[in-house]
Amino acid sequence: MDNETVAENETPESVIVETRFGDIEFNWDKGIYMPVGLLGFPEHHVFGLANIPNASLDQFKLYQSLTDANLSFIVAPYNEDSAVYTDKDLDLALKSLAIARDDMAILLVVTIRNAPEGNGIAMSTNLRAPILIDTTRQVAWQHIMTNDQYSVQHDL
Repeated sequence: MDNETVAENETPESVIVETRFGDIEFNWDKGIYMPVGLLGFPEHHVFGLANIPNASLDQFKLYQSLTDANLSFIVAPYNEDSAVYTDKDLDLALKSLAIARDDMAILLVVTIRNAPEGNGIAMSTNLRAPILIDTTRQVAWQHIMTNDQYSVQHDL
């Protein structure tokens, strides 16, 4: 076997996924593992995070399944300075998932839909079920916040 042949049981270094935004290359070693998948998608466990190649969407990221090119989500990285989540609620969530505060990243799933009366588009995010990532272990969970003050459809 020569150096260019990959054995069947070896994982490639990267994968190119044909996304709705064009072909994007994801490195397997940067993949984010979700032991229980996302809500409604429990069979999908490995995701990549990429910039969306569109300047008007630079505040968002693409959360792409690395095993199903048809499954992706637009997400917004959470800005801790916004103080949307209380420290108490974040600490409770992090403790339940054994994530150290310094290793935490939060992604908010964004929904894009037609605005009422056909006036463009409306965007919202689900504050009730953020994706909490342990950046050291590259493991994530979509966590249901216990405090019901967080909306499942928070307008952006």
